[in-house]
Amino acid sequence: MSDRDAGQSGGSAGARAATVSDIHELMRRKEEIEAQIKANYDVLEGGLQVDDEIVEFGSVNTQNFQSLHNISSVVQHSEGRPLNVTVVRRGERHQLRLVPTRWAGKGLLGCNIIPLQR
Repeated sequence: MSDRDAGQSGGSAGARAATVSDIHELMRRKEEIEAQIKANYDVLEGGLQVDDEIVEFGSVNTQNFQSLHNISSVVQHSEGRPLNVTVVRRGERHQLRLVPTRWAGKGLLGCNIIPLQR
């Protein structure tokens, strides 16, 4: 079916029918996205999660923490190098290793860390 035939078959005047190459491109993108998800699954599964309580982040811990600038400084000085992070998740302690890395968004971690209000 050509674009001309698709337009005559009742499609809107401004809409263009999908071509075979459009469909191939969408399939290629879908496969790329699935590959990225698979490649990062273990990282996502074992990394920081929403509601984790950070009790140690590199050299910053509950005893010497003063502000988020402490964490920011550690992250900036550790770009590309693994950081030991200890979190409490649903009452259990978990050891993580995070590698601050540049990505498309802000910061080097891909998440926001906020101070816990008690």
